[in-house]
Amino acid sequence: MLPFANISQHIEHIIHSLAEQGYVIIPAFLPDDFISALRNEALTLQAAGKLERATIGKAEHNTLDHKIRGDLIHWLDHVDASVVQQDFSRIMEALRESLNEHLFLGLFELENHFAIYPPGAIYNKHLDQFRGNEERQVSCILYLNEAWEEKDGGQLRLYLDGKEPTPYIDTVPHGGTLVVFLSSQFWHEVLPASQPRISLTGWFRKRSTTLP
Repeated sequence: MLPFANISQHIEHIIHSLAEQGYVIIPAFLPDDFISALRNEALTLQAAGKLERATIGKAEHNTLDHKIRGDLIHWLDHVDASVVQQDFSRIMEALRESLNEHLFLGLFELENHFAIYPPGAIYNKHLDQFRGNEERQVSCILYLNEAWEEKDGGQLRLYLDGKEPTPYIDTVPHGGTLVVFLSSQFWHEVLPASQPRISLTGWFRKRSTTLP
């Protein structure tokens, strides 16, 4: 049984929106106390020195460049997950099953990490699906910030027409907001914020298919 009563309705909305427009933004996807528990885990990991500077590119060609990407990350270990992480995994597993049932995406797992952007950090315009590799199919970002206001910055800018500069939509990273979009279709970037910006970011993946 899923931990929150309204999750099934949210999942139906996600499926419909992905089919119609390829993305969806859901405020208050999860309750404040659940978001607070996840946020505290991210901050505890940071205090323990367990977040690492994020890299750019595929594993064999990773590079560090804070002018392009400035977040600190910690990949979740689903084998040794906390109770709140297990509940989150159950929710996302229900979403994965529905995506496969209704959109026939062939998703087999979720990879995700905590991400903390220090004040002023950015992530330049990019696509989540690597060239020549179609594993990442659906991107999911759950914001964990507390009492965030639009003036704090840190918006996710989602470009709606490939690399074209317009049109775009900006999402303020209010705690509890979930953004889901097709990884191969939407270029996006993270704008600078005036305070630390926290999220749980992940990708539903299909089995490896490396293109020539």
